[in-house]
Amino acid sequence: MSEKSNKENIRWKTEDLYRTDRAWQNARKKLVRDLPQIKRYKGKLRAKPSILACLKLCTDFEKELDRLTCYANRCHDQDTRAGSYQAIKAISEKVEAEVNEAMAFIEPELLALPAKTLRPLIGHKDFTDYDQFLKDLLRQKKHFRNADEEALLAAAAIMADSGHSAHSTLLAADLKFPKVKNEKGKTERLTLATWPRLRASSNRSVRKEAFDTFFDTFSGYQNTLANLLNAQVNANLFNARAHNYPTVLSASLDDDAIPESVYHQLIKAANQNLPILHRYLDFRRRRLKIKKLRYTDLYAPIINRADLKFPYEKGCSILVDAVSPLGEEYQADLKMALDPKSGWVDPFPGPGKRSGAYMDGSAYDVHPYVLGNYLGDYDSLSMLAHEMGHAMHSFYSNRKQPYAKADYSIFVAEVASTLNELLLARSLANSAKGRKAQAFILGEVLENYRLTFFRQAMFAEFELEMYRRAEANEALTVETLSELYLKIVRKYYGHDKGVTTISSRYAIEWAYIPHFYYGYYVFQYATGITAATALAEGIVNEGQKARDKYIKNLLQAGASAPPLTLLKKAGVDLSTVKPYRVAMGHFAQTLSQVESLLG
Repeated sequence: MSEKSNKENIRWKTEDLYRTDRAWQNARKKLVRDLPQIKRYKGKLRAKPSILACLKLCTDFEKELDRLTCYANRCHDQDTRAGSYQAIKAISEKVEAEVNEAMAFIEPELLALPAKTLRPLIGHKDFTDYDQFLKDLLRQKKHFRNADEEALLAAAAIMADSGHSAHSTLLAADLKFPKVKNEKGKTERLTLATWPRLRASSNRSVRKEAFDTFFDTFSGYQNTLANLLNAQVNANLFNARAHNYPTVLSASLDDDAIPESVYHQLIKAANQNLPILHRYLDFRRRRLKIKKLRYTDLYAPIINRADLKFPYEKGCSILVDAVSPLGEEYQADLKMALDPKSGWVDPFPGPGKRSGAYMDGSAYDVHPYVLGNYLGDYDSLSMLAHEMGHAMHSFYSNRKQPYAKADYSIFVAEVASTLNELLLARSLANSAKGRKAQAFILGEVLENYRLTFFRQAMFAEFELEMYRRAEANEALTVETLSELYLKIVRKYYGHDKGVTTISSRYAIEWAYIPHFYYGYYVFQYATGITAATALAEGIVNEGQKARDKYIKNLLQAGASAPPLTLLKKAGVDLSTVKPYRVAMGHFAQTLSQVESLLG
Protein backbone atom coordinates (compact mmCIF):
# COMPACT_ATOMS: atom_id res chain seq x y z
CA MET A 1 0.00 0.00 0.00
CA SER A 2 1.42 3.43 -0.95
CA GLU A 3 1.92 6.25 1.56
CA LYS A 4 -0.77 8.25 -0.27
CA SER A 5 -3.39 5.51 0.08
CA ASN A 6 -2.30 5.03 3.70
CA LYS A 7 -3.26 8.62 4.41
CA GLU A 8 -6.75 7.93 3.15
CA ASN A 9 -7.19 4.65 5.04
CA ILE A 10 -5.48 5.13 8.41
CA ARG A 11 -7.85 7.05 10.64
CA TRP A 12 -8.92 6.54 14.20
CA LYS A 13 -12.31 4.90 14.74
CA THR A 14 -14.74 7.21 16.49
CA GLU A 15 -17.39 4.53 15.98
CA ASP A 16 -15.67 2.52 18.71
CA LEU A 17 -17.00 5.20 21.06
CA TYR A 18 -20.44 5.80 19.48
CA ARG A 19 -21.55 4.40 16.16
CA THR A 20 -23.13 7.68 15.01
CA ASP A 21 -23.59 11.29 16.03
CA ARG A 22 -27.17 10.45 16.92
CA ALA A 23 -26.00 7.71 19.28
CA TRP A 24 -23.73 10.31 20.95
CA GLN A 25 -26.64 12.73 21.29
CA ASN A 26 -28.82 10.02 22.83
CA ALA A 27 -26.12 9.08 25.35
CA ARG A 28 -25.59 12.75 26.20
CA LYS A 29 -29.30 13.35 26.78
CA LYS A 30 -29.56 10.25 28.96
CA LEU A 31 -26.61 11.33 31.11
CA VAL A 32 -28.09 14.80 31.69
CA ARG A 33 -31.52 13.33 32.36
CA ASP A 34 -30.10 10.95 34.98
CA LEU A 35 -27.92 13.51 36.78
CA PRO A 36 -30.51 14.17 39.55
CA GLN A 37 -29.76 10.62 40.79
CA ILE A 38 -26.50 11.96 42.22
CA LYS A 39 -28.13 14.88 43.98
CA ARG A 40 -30.33 12.47 45.94
CA TYR A 41 -27.28 11.67 48.05
CA LYS A 42 -26.64 15.28 49.01
CA GLY A 43 -26.65 15.62 52.78
CA LYS A 44 -26.82 11.84 53.24
CA LEU A 45 -23.16 10.73 53.04
CA ARG A 46 -22.88 9.53 56.62
CA ALA A 47 -22.73 5.73 56.52
CA LYS A 48 -21.01 3.03 54.47
CA PRO A 49 -23.98 2.02 52.25
CA SER A 50 -24.81 5.55 51.09
CA ILE A 51 -21.13 6.46 50.56
CA LEU A 52 -20.46 3.33 48.50
CA ALA A 53 -23.60 3.73 46.41
CA CYS A 54 -22.79 7.37 45.69
CA LEU A 55 -19.18 6.63 44.68
CA LYS A 56 -20.28 3.83 42.35
CA LEU A 57 -22.89 6.05 40.74
CA CYS A 58 -20.36 8.82 40.25
CA THR A 59 -17.97 6.34 38.63
CA ASP A 60 -20.64 5.44 36.08
CA PHE A 61 -21.34 9.07 35.28
CA GLU A 62 -17.67 10.05 35.02
CA LYS A 63 -16.89 7.09 32.78
CA GLU A 64 -19.73 7.99 30.40
CA LEU A 65 -18.73 11.67 30.49
CA ASP A 66 -15.16 10.74 29.51
CA ARG A 67 -16.51 8.76 26.58
CA LEU A 68 -18.78 11.61 25.45
CA THR A 69 -15.96 14.13 25.69
CA CYS A 70 -13.53 11.84 23.88
CA TYR A 71 -15.93 11.43 20.95
CA ALA A 72 -16.61 15.17 20.70
CA ASN A 73 -12.90 16.05 20.77
CA ARG A 74 -11.88 13.36 18.28
CA CYS A 75 -14.53 14.41 15.76
CA HIS A 76 -13.67 18.07 16.19
CA ASP A 77 -9.91 17.58 15.85
CA GLN A 78 -10.22 15.54 12.66
CA ASP A 79 -11.74 18.60 10.99
CA THR A 80 -11.82 21.77 13.08
CA ARG A 81 -13.71 23.52 10.26
CA ALA A 82 -16.86 21.44 10.70
CA GLY A 83 -19.54 23.51 12.42
CA SER A 84 -21.42 20.44 13.61
CA TYR A 85 -18.38 19.19 15.54
CA GLN A 86 -17.60 22.62 16.91
CA ALA A 87 -21.12 22.45 18.32
CA ILE A 88 -20.86 19.03 19.95
CA LYS A 89 -17.49 19.97 21.44
CA ALA A 90 -19.09 23.03 23.03
CA ILE A 91 -22.04 20.90 24.22
CA SER A 92 -19.70 18.34 25.78
CA GLU A 93 -17.97 21.10 27.73
CA LYS A 94 -21.31 22.26 29.12
CA VAL A 95 -22.23 18.70 30.10
CA GLU A 96 -18.88 18.36 31.89
CA ALA A 97 -19.64 21.52 33.86
CA GLU A 98 -23.08 20.16 34.79
CA VAL A 99 -21.62 16.87 36.02
CA ASN A 100 -18.94 18.63 38.07
CA GLU A 101 -21.55 20.88 39.61
CA ALA A 102 -23.77 17.91 40.48
CA MET A 103 -20.85 16.17 42.24
CA ALA A 104 -19.46 19.23 43.99
CA PHE A 105 -20.99 18.30 47.36
CA ILE A 106 -19.32 14.88 47.63
CA GLU A 107 -15.78 15.71 48.76
CA PRO A 108 -16.86 18.44 51.25
CA GLU A 109 -19.41 16.06 52.82
CA LEU A 110 -16.89 13.24 53.11
CA LEU A 111 -14.28 15.58 54.53
CA ALA A 112 -16.77 16.76 57.14
CA LEU A 113 -17.01 13.21 58.48
CA PRO A 114 -14.79 12.20 61.42
CA ALA A 115 -11.61 10.37 60.46
CA LYS A 116 -12.85 7.39 62.48
CA THR A 117 -15.74 7.05 60.01
CA LEU A 118 -13.60 7.25 56.87
CA ARG A 119 -10.54 5.27 57.97
CA PRO A 120 -12.27 1.83 58.30
CA LEU A 121 -13.55 2.14 54.72
CA ILE A 122 -10.02 2.05 53.31
CA GLY A 123 -9.41 -1.58 54.24
CA HIS A 124 -12.96 -2.72 53.46
CA LYS A 125 -13.31 -5.06 50.47
CA ASP A 126 -16.27 -3.12 49.08
CA PHE A 127 -14.16 0.03 48.83
CA THR A 128 -11.11 -1.48 47.11
CA ASP A 129 -11.66 0.64 44.00
CA TYR A 130 -11.78 3.80 46.08
CA ASP A 131 -9.09 3.13 48.70
CA GLN A 132 -6.55 5.54 47.17
CA PHE A 133 -9.20 8.24 46.83
CA LEU A 134 -10.09 7.84 50.50
CA LYS A 135 -6.44 7.84 51.56
CA ASP A 136 -5.91 11.12 49.73
CA LEU A 137 -9.00 12.59 51.37
CA LEU A 138 -7.77 11.69 54.84
CA ARG A 139 -4.29 13.00 54.08
CA GLN A 140 -5.64 16.32 52.86
CA LYS A 141 -8.45 16.62 55.39
CA LYS A 142 -6.64 19.24 57.46
CA HIS A 143 -6.36 21.46 54.39
CA PHE A 144 -10.10 21.67 53.73
CA ARG A 145 -12.43 24.18 55.31
CA ASN A 146 -16.09 23.67 56.16
CA ALA A 147 -18.64 23.13 53.39
CA ASP A 148 -19.82 26.76 53.21
CA GLU A 149 -16.27 28.13 53.08
CA GLU A 150 -15.26 25.59 50.43
CA ALA A 151 -18.30 26.55 48.37
CA LEU A 152 -17.28 30.22 48.60
CA LEU A 153 -13.70 29.42 47.58
CA ALA A 154 -14.98 27.31 44.69
CA ALA A 155 -17.15 30.20 43.51
CA ALA A 156 -14.15 32.52 43.65
CA ALA A 157 -12.00 30.05 41.68
CA ILE A 158 -13.17 31.59 38.41
CA MET A 159 -10.99 34.60 39.25
CA ALA A 160 -7.94 32.55 40.23
CA ASP A 161 -6.83 32.00 36.63
CA SER A 162 -7.42 35.55 35.42
CA GLY A 163 -3.69 36.34 35.26
CA HIS A 164 -2.99 33.32 33.08
CA SER A 165 -6.05 33.96 30.93
CA ALA A 166 -5.08 37.59 30.30
CA HIS A 167 -1.45 36.60 29.56
CA SER A 168 -2.60 34.01 27.01
CA THR A 169 -4.92 36.52 25.32
CA LEU A 170 -2.25 39.20 25.22
CA LEU A 171 0.27 36.88 23.58
CA ALA A 172 -2.16 35.26 21.15
CA ALA A 173 -4.26 38.23 20.10
CA ASP A 174 -2.77 41.61 21.00
CA LEU A 175 1.03 41.30 21.02
CA LYS A 176 2.26 42.48 17.62
CA PHE A 177 5.89 42.01 16.53
CA PRO A 178 7.77 44.05 13.91
CA LYS A 179 9.15 42.60 10.72
CA VAL A 180 12.63 41.06 10.51
CA LYS A 181 14.88 39.72 7.77
CA ASN A 182 15.05 35.97 7.24
CA GLU A 183 17.87 33.81 5.86
CA LYS A 184 16.97 34.73 2.29
CA GLY A 185 17.29 38.43 3.08
CA LYS A 186 13.56 38.92 2.71
CA THR A 187 11.45 40.79 5.25
CA GLU A 188 8.80 38.80 7.11
CA ARG A 189 6.62 39.32 10.15
CA LEU A 190 7.98 37.92 13.41
CA THR A 191 5.23 35.99 15.21
CA LEU A 192 4.98 33.41 17.95
CA ALA A 193 4.75 30.82 15.16
CA THR A 194 7.81 32.01 13.19
CA TRP A 195 9.92 32.69 16.31
CA PRO A 196 11.18 29.08 16.76
CA ARG A 197 12.33 28.91 13.13
CA LEU A 198 14.04 32.30 13.12
CA ARG A 199 15.84 31.79 16.44
CA ALA A 200 17.22 28.51 15.02
CA SER A 201 18.49 30.10 11.79
CA SER A 202 21.95 29.08 10.61
CA ASN A 203 22.62 32.78 9.96
CA ARG A 204 23.92 34.43 13.12
CA SER A 205 22.71 37.93 12.25
CA VAL A 206 19.19 36.59 11.57
CA ARG A 207 19.18 34.90 14.97
CA LYS A 208 20.32 38.05 16.76
CA GLU A 209 17.77 40.26 15.04
CA ALA A 210 15.02 37.77 15.89
CA PHE A 211 16.07 37.65 19.56
CA ASP A 212 16.39 41.43 19.86
CA THR A 213 13.06 42.11 18.17
CA PHE A 214 11.21 39.39 20.05
CA PHE A 215 12.29 40.40 23.54
CA ASP A 216 12.24 44.14 22.86
CA THR A 217 8.55 43.70 22.01
CA PHE A 218 7.92 42.02 25.35
CA SER A 219 9.82 44.84 27.07
CA GLY A 220 7.31 47.27 25.59
CA TYR A 221 4.61 45.58 27.68
CA GLN A 222 6.80 44.78 30.67
CA ASN A 223 4.76 46.53 33.36
CA THR A 224 1.52 44.91 32.25
CA LEU A 225 3.20 41.51 32.03
CA ALA A 226 4.69 41.87 35.51
CA ASN A 227 1.27 42.77 36.91
CA LEU A 228 -0.32 39.74 35.24
CA LEU A 229 2.27 37.34 36.66
CA ASN A 230 2.02 39.03 40.06
CA ALA A 231 -1.77 38.58 39.98
CA GLN A 232 -1.42 34.86 39.26
CA VAL A 233 1.18 34.43 42.01
CA ASN A 234 -1.07 36.22 44.50
CA ALA A 235 -4.05 34.07 43.51
CA ASN A 236 -2.02 30.90 44.05
CA LEU A 237 -0.69 32.26 47.33
CA PHE A 238 -4.20 33.09 48.55
CA ASN A 239 -5.44 29.60 47.67
CA ALA A 240 -2.53 27.94 49.48
CA ARG A 241 -3.00 30.01 52.63
CA ALA A 242 -6.78 29.57 52.56
CA HIS A 243 -6.18 25.80 52.74
CA ASN A 244 -3.58 26.00 55.51
CA TYR A 245 -0.48 25.29 53.43
CA PRO A 246 2.73 27.02 54.51
CA THR A 247 3.83 27.63 50.90
CA VAL A 248 2.49 27.47 47.35
CA LEU A 249 5.05 24.73 46.69
CA SER A 250 3.62 22.49 49.43
CA ALA A 251 0.08 23.14 48.17
CA SER A 252 1.01 22.37 44.56
CA LEU A 253 2.79 19.10 45.40
CA ASP A 254 0.25 17.81 47.90
CA ASP A 255 -2.27 16.47 45.37
CA ASP A 256 0.33 13.86 44.41
CA ALA A 257 1.78 13.49 47.93
CA ILE A 258 5.20 14.60 46.68
CA PRO A 259 7.57 15.85 49.41
CA GLU A 260 9.14 19.26 48.86
CA SER A 261 12.52 17.54 49.14
CA VAL A 262 11.97 16.02 45.68
CA TYR A 263 11.68 19.48 44.15
CA HIS A 264 14.78 20.69 45.97
CA GLN A 265 16.69 17.53 44.96
CA LEU A 266 16.03 18.33 41.29
CA ILE A 267 17.39 21.87 41.60
CA LYS A 268 20.39 20.66 43.59
CA ALA A 269 21.17 17.98 40.99
CA ALA A 270 20.85 20.45 38.12
CA ASN A 271 23.28 22.86 39.79
CA GLN A 272 25.76 20.08 40.57
CA ASN A 273 25.76 19.01 36.92
CA LEU A 274 26.17 22.44 35.34
CA PRO A 275 29.79 21.58 34.39
CA ILE A 276 28.42 18.88 32.04
CA LEU A 277 26.02 21.41 30.49
CA HIS A 278 28.88 23.87 30.09
CA ARG A 279 30.95 21.19 28.38
CA TYR A 280 28.08 20.66 25.92
CA LEU A 281 27.78 24.40 25.36
CA ASP A 282 31.49 24.62 24.56
CA PHE A 283 31.00 21.77 22.09
CA ARG A 284 28.20 23.87 20.55
CA ARG A 285 30.57 26.87 20.33
CA ARG A 286 33.22 24.80 18.58
CA ARG A 287 30.72 23.32 16.14
CA LEU A 288 29.51 26.83 15.25
CA LYS A 289 33.17 27.92 14.83
CA ILE A 290 32.75 31.07 16.90
CA LYS A 291 34.95 32.59 19.62
CA LYS A 292 32.12 33.52 22.01
CA LEU A 293 28.87 31.65 22.41
CA ARG A 294 25.93 34.00 22.88
CA TYR A 295 22.43 33.37 24.17
CA THR A 296 21.28 33.90 20.58
CA ASP A 297 23.33 30.86 19.47
CA LEU A 298 21.62 28.26 21.65
CA TYR A 299 19.12 27.06 19.03
CA ALA A 300 21.30 27.16 15.92
CA PRO A 301 21.83 23.76 14.26
CA ILE A 302 25.27 22.34 15.07
CA ILE A 303 25.05 18.96 13.33
CA ASN A 304 23.94 18.71 9.72
CA ARG A 305 20.49 17.23 9.50
CA ALA A 306 20.76 13.68 8.19
CA ASP A 307 18.52 12.84 5.26
CA LEU A 308 16.59 10.18 7.16
CA LYS A 309 13.28 9.09 5.68
CA PHE A 310 10.75 6.99 7.56
CA PRO A 311 7.57 6.27 5.59
CA TYR A 312 4.81 5.56 8.08
CA GLU A 313 4.65 1.79 7.69
CA LYS A 314 8.43 1.50 7.90
CA GLY A 315 8.49 3.89 10.87
CA CYS A 316 5.98 1.75 12.76
CA SER A 317 8.11 -1.34 12.14
CA ILE A 318 11.26 0.46 13.32
CA LEU A 319 9.49 1.63 16.47
CA VAL A 320 8.27 -1.88 17.34
CA ASP A 321 11.81 -3.22 16.91
CA ALA A 322 13.27 -0.35 18.96
CA VAL A 323 11.20 -1.18 22.07
CA SER A 324 12.41 -4.80 22.15
CA PRO A 325 13.99 -4.23 25.60
CA LEU A 326 10.41 -3.94 26.91
CA GLY A 327 9.66 -7.53 25.89
CA GLU A 328 7.70 -9.44 23.29
CA GLU A 329 4.29 -8.82 24.87
CA TYR A 330 4.82 -5.05 24.84
CA GLN A 331 6.01 -5.25 21.23
CA ALA A 332 2.94 -7.28 20.23
CA ASP A 333 0.59 -4.83 21.94
CA LEU A 334 2.33 -1.87 20.30
CA LYS A 335 2.16 -3.55 16.90
CA MET A 336 -1.56 -4.15 17.42
CA ALA A 337 -2.09 -0.51 18.42
CA LEU A 338 -0.27 0.75 15.30
CA ASP A 339 -2.22 -1.54 12.98
CA PRO A 340 -4.61 0.58 10.85
CA LYS A 341 -7.42 -1.84 11.75
CA SER A 342 -7.12 -0.98 15.44
CA GLY A 343 -8.46 2.55 15.00
CA TRP A 344 -6.04 3.96 17.61
CA VAL A 345 -4.05 6.38 15.46
CA ASP A 346 -4.82 9.27 13.12
CA PRO A 347 -1.25 9.94 11.97
CA PHE A 348 -1.30 12.18 8.88
CA PRO A 349 -1.97 15.91 8.38
CA GLY A 350 -5.09 16.88 6.52
CA PRO A 351 -7.33 19.85 5.68
CA GLY A 352 -8.77 21.32 8.85
CA LYS A 353 -7.06 18.78 11.09
CA ARG A 354 -5.69 20.00 14.42
CA SER A 355 -1.94 20.59 14.42
CA GLY A 356 0.58 18.98 16.76
CA ALA A 357 0.30 15.62 18.47
CA TYR A 358 -1.34 14.17 21.58
CA MET A 359 -2.74 11.03 23.18
CA ASP A 360 -6.12 10.72 24.89
CA GLY A 361 -6.60 7.61 27.01
CA SER A 362 -9.74 8.75 28.83
CA ALA A 363 -12.14 6.34 27.06
CA TYR A 364 -11.69 3.67 29.71
CA ASP A 365 -13.71 0.87 28.10
CA VAL A 366 -12.52 1.52 24.54
CA HIS A 367 -8.86 2.27 23.68
CA PRO A 368 -6.49 5.25 23.57
CA TYR A 369 -6.59 7.70 20.67
CA VAL A 370 -3.41 9.21 19.20
CA LEU A 371 -3.31 12.27 16.95
CA GLY A 372 -0.23 13.04 14.91
CA ASN A 373 0.89 14.98 11.87
CA TYR A 374 3.42 12.50 10.51
CA LEU A 375 5.77 13.80 7.82
CA GLY A 376 8.13 10.84 7.47
CA ASP A 377 11.22 12.43 9.07
CA TYR A 378 13.09 11.75 12.31
CA ASP A 379 11.03 14.26 14.30
CA SER A 380 7.83 12.55 13.16
CA LEU A 381 9.04 9.10 14.18
CA SER A 382 10.23 10.43 17.53
CA MET A 383 6.81 12.05 18.01
CA LEU A 384 5.13 8.72 17.27
CA ALA A 385 7.35 6.95 19.81
CA HIS A 386 6.45 9.58 22.41
CA GLU A 387 2.68 9.48 21.91
CA MET A 388 2.57 5.68 21.67
CA GLY A 389 4.44 5.57 24.98
CA HIS A 390 1.56 7.52 26.49
CA ALA A 391 -0.92 5.27 24.71
CA MET A 392 0.59 2.04 26.01
CA HIS A 393 0.68 3.51 29.52
CA SER A 394 -3.06 4.26 29.33
CA PHE A 395 -3.82 0.93 27.67
CA TYR A 396 -2.11 -1.10 30.40
CA SER A 397 -3.44 1.08 33.19
CA ASN A 398 -7.04 0.91 31.95
CA ARG A 399 -6.76 -2.83 31.45
CA LYS A 400 -5.31 -3.59 34.90
CA GLN A 401 -6.93 -0.98 37.16
CA PRO A 402 -10.54 -0.14 37.99
CA TYR A 403 -11.73 3.15 36.55
CA ALA A 404 -11.30 5.02 39.85
CA LYS A 405 -7.57 4.16 39.92
CA ALA A 406 -6.69 4.16 36.21
CA ASP A 407 -5.96 7.83 35.50
CA TYR A 408 -2.27 8.24 36.35
CA SER A 409 -0.68 11.45 37.64
CA ILE A 410 0.96 14.11 35.46
CA PHE A 411 4.08 13.52 37.57
CA VAL A 412 4.61 10.11 35.91
CA ALA A 413 2.89 10.83 32.59
CA GLU A 414 6.05 11.86 30.71
CA VAL A 415 8.09 8.88 31.89
CA ALA A 416 6.64 6.22 29.57
CA SER A 417 6.66 8.54 26.55
CA THR A 418 10.22 9.77 27.08
CA LEU A 419 11.49 6.24 27.76
CA ASN A 420 10.17 5.12 24.35
CA GLU A 421 11.90 8.10 22.69
CA LEU A 422 15.19 7.12 24.34
CA LEU A 423 14.86 3.49 23.19
CA LEU A 424 14.10 4.66 19.65
CA ALA A 425 17.14 6.98 19.55
CA ARG A 426 19.35 4.22 20.94
CA SER A 427 18.15 1.74 18.32
CA LEU A 428 18.45 4.18 15.40
CA ALA A 429 21.93 5.32 16.47
CA ASN A 430 23.11 1.72 16.72
CA SER A 431 21.76 0.84 13.27
CA ALA A 432 22.58 4.14 11.54
CA LYS A 433 24.51 3.89 8.29
CA GLY A 434 27.44 6.26 8.59
CA ARG A 435 28.80 8.66 11.19
CA LYS A 436 26.71 11.57 9.92
CA ALA A 437 23.38 9.90 10.61
CA GLN A 438 24.52 8.50 13.96
CA ALA A 439 25.86 11.88 15.10
CA PHE A 440 22.62 13.63 14.09
CA ILE A 441 20.45 11.23 16.11
CA LEU A 442 22.66 11.44 19.19
CA GLY A 443 22.83 15.21 18.77
CA GLU A 444 19.04 15.34 19.07
CA VAL A 445 19.33 13.41 22.35
CA LEU A 446 21.84 15.97 23.65
CA GLU A 447 19.64 18.91 22.80
CA ASN A 448 16.68 17.19 24.44
CA TYR A 449 18.67 17.01 27.69
CA ARG A 450 19.47 20.72 27.48
CA LEU A 451 15.88 21.73 26.83
CA THR A 452 13.97 19.16 28.89
CA PHE A 453 16.27 18.79 31.88
CA PHE A 454 18.43 21.88 32.33
CA ARG A 455 16.11 24.51 30.89
CA GLN A 456 13.09 23.21 32.81
CA ALA A 457 15.14 22.91 36.02
CA MET A 458 16.21 26.52 35.46
CA PHE A 459 12.56 27.54 35.17
CA ALA A 460 11.79 25.55 38.31
CA GLU A 461 14.50 27.38 40.26
CA PHE A 462 13.22 30.76 39.08
CA GLU A 463 9.68 29.83 40.08
CA LEU A 464 10.81 28.74 43.54
CA GLU A 465 12.72 31.98 44.15
CA MET A 466 9.83 34.04 42.78
CA TYR A 467 7.34 32.48 45.21
CA ARG A 468 9.78 32.78 48.11
CA ARG A 469 9.85 36.53 47.56
CA ALA A 470 6.07 36.74 47.25
CA GLU A 471 5.63 34.69 50.44
CA ALA A 472 7.97 37.12 52.19
CA ASN A 473 5.62 39.92 51.06
CA GLU A 474 8.15 41.35 48.62
CA ALA A 475 6.80 43.08 45.52
CA LEU A 476 7.23 41.29 42.19
CA THR A 477 8.08 44.22 39.96
CA VAL A 478 9.58 44.23 36.49
CA GLU A 479 12.94 45.05 38.02
CA THR A 480 12.89 42.25 40.62
CA LEU A 481 11.60 39.61 38.19
CA SER A 482 14.11 40.51 35.47
CA GLU A 483 17.01 40.75 37.91
CA LEU A 484 16.17 37.36 39.41
CA TYR A 485 15.62 35.68 36.04
CA LEU A 486 18.85 37.04 34.53
CA LYS A 487 20.86 35.92 37.56
CA ILE A 488 19.58 32.33 37.30
CA VAL A 489 19.90 32.12 33.49
CA ARG A 490 23.46 33.43 33.64
CA LYS A 491 24.33 30.86 36.31
CA TYR A 492 22.95 27.94 34.28
CA TYR A 493 24.57 28.98 31.02
CA GLY A 494 27.89 30.00 32.58
CA HIS A 495 27.90 33.72 31.79
CA ASP A 496 30.40 34.60 34.52
CA LYS A 497 32.62 31.69 33.52
CA GLY A 498 32.81 32.79 29.92
CA VAL A 499 30.73 29.86 28.63
CA THR A 500 27.78 31.81 27.21
CA THR A 501 27.40 35.59 26.99
CA ILE A 502 23.87 36.66 27.97
CA SER A 503 22.80 40.24 27.44
CA SER A 504 20.56 41.89 30.04
CA ARG A 505 18.35 42.71 27.05
CA TYR A 506 16.94 39.18 27.31
CA ALA A 507 16.15 39.30 31.03
CA ILE A 508 12.50 39.88 30.08
CA GLU A 509 12.24 36.26 28.84
CA TRP A 510 10.28 35.35 32.00
CA ALA A 511 7.34 37.28 30.50
CA TYR A 512 7.18 34.85 27.57
CA ILE A 513 7.05 31.57 29.53
CA PRO A 514 3.43 30.45 30.11
CA HIS A 515 4.42 27.71 32.59
CA PHE A 516 5.06 30.29 35.32
CA TYR A 517 1.28 30.72 35.51
CA TYR A 518 0.63 27.03 36.21
CA GLY A 519 1.95 26.86 39.77
CA TYR A 520 4.96 24.50 40.03
CA TYR A 521 4.15 22.44 36.96
CA VAL A 522 7.24 22.74 34.79
CA PHE A 523 9.62 20.79 37.08
CA GLN A 524 7.87 17.58 36.07
CA TYR A 525 9.47 17.70 32.62
CA ALA A 526 12.90 17.53 34.24
CA THR A 527 11.99 14.78 36.71
CA GLY A 528 10.27 12.92 33.87
CA ILE A 529 13.33 12.72 31.62
CA THR A 530 15.48 11.82 34.65
CA ALA A 531 13.22 8.94 35.67
CA ALA A 532 12.83 7.75 32.06
CA THR A 533 16.60 7.71 31.51
CA ALA A 534 17.29 5.85 34.75
CA LEU A 535 14.58 3.28 33.99
CA ALA A 536 15.70 2.84 30.38
CA GLU A 537 19.32 2.30 31.43
CA GLY A 538 18.19 -0.25 34.00
CA ILE A 539 16.02 -2.11 31.50
CA VAL A 540 18.74 -2.20 28.82
CA ASN A 541 21.45 -3.30 31.26
CA GLU A 542 19.53 -5.59 33.62
CA GLY A 543 16.96 -7.11 31.28
CA GLN A 544 13.77 -8.89 32.27
CA LYS A 545 13.81 -8.17 36.00
CA ALA A 546 14.00 -4.39 35.52
CA ARG A 547 11.55 -4.53 32.61
CA ASP A 548 8.93 -6.44 34.57
CA LYS A 549 9.22 -4.03 37.52
CA TYR A 550 8.65 -1.11 35.16
CA ILE A 551 5.64 -2.57 33.39
CA LYS A 552 3.95 -3.95 36.52
CA ASN A 553 4.64 -1.12 38.94
CA LEU A 554 4.27 1.85 36.60
CA LEU A 555 2.55 1.12 33.28
CA GLN A 556 -0.06 -1.17 34.81
CA ALA A 557 -0.38 0.61 38.13
CA GLY A 558 -2.37 3.70 37.09
CA ALA A 559 -3.04 5.76 40.21
CA SER A 560 -3.18 2.83 42.60
CA ALA A 561 -0.56 4.52 44.82
CA PRO A 562 1.11 7.95 45.03
CA PRO A 563 3.30 8.55 41.94
CA LEU A 564 6.55 8.69 43.90
CA THR A 565 5.75 5.28 45.42
CA LEU A 566 5.01 3.83 41.97
CA LEU A 567 8.31 5.11 40.61
CA LYS A 568 10.22 3.63 43.55
CA LYS A 569 8.60 0.24 42.94
CA ALA A 570 9.41 0.55 39.25
CA GLY A 571 13.08 1.11 40.07
CA VAL A 572 13.77 4.84 40.43
CA ASP A 573 13.77 7.00 43.58
CA LEU A 574 13.61 10.69 42.73
CA SER A 575 14.14 11.69 46.34
CA THR A 576 17.78 10.56 45.98
CA VAL A 577 20.67 11.66 43.80
CA LYS A 578 21.08 8.26 42.09
CA PRO A 579 18.71 8.71 39.10
CA TYR A 580 20.26 12.11 38.38
CA ARG A 581 23.71 10.52 38.33
CA VAL A 582 22.46 7.94 35.84
CA ALA A 583 20.76 10.54 33.61
CA MET A 584 23.69 12.93 33.63
CA GLY A 585 26.08 10.03 33.07
CA HIS A 586 24.09 9.15 29.95
CA PHE A 587 24.19 12.81 28.85
CA ALA A 588 27.98 12.95 29.26
CA GLN A 589 28.49 9.58 27.57
CA THR A 590 26.34 10.62 24.60
CA LEU A 591 28.31 13.86 24.28
CA SER A 592 31.57 11.89 24.21
CA GLN A 593 30.15 9.65 21.47
CA VAL A 594 29.17 12.62 19.34
CA GLU A 595 32.54 14.30 19.86
CA SER A 596 34.26 11.11 18.77
CA LEU A 597 32.03 10.70 15.71
CA LEU A 598 32.66 14.26 14.59
CA GLY A 599 36.34 14.24 15.40
